[in-house]
Amino acid sequence: MSSYVCSVCNGLEALGGSCPSCRQAAEDRGRLSDYDDPYSPYRSIDDMKLTNGFADLERHQCVHMAYCPGCGATFTLSVQEQER
Repeated sequence: MSSYVCSVCNGLEALGGSCPSCRQAAEDRGRLSDYDDPYSPYRSIDDMKLTNGFADLERHQCVHMAYCPGCGATFTLSVQEQER
């Protein structure tokens, strides 16, 4: 069975992307699953992906929260995970 890693979570690259409202560069605020509940950072990543409402497990993506310093918007950005 293959395993996949997020290059942003592992510090290999910065989160790319821009705000859908004003197109300013987005700032990474971490994995979306870390915001679910107080114990979510301690749960298995794949377990969290089963219940987050995204197709990220099947697509091998890591969903990040992003923030726009220009207009204050928060939104999600998906990062394609790399096979290890």
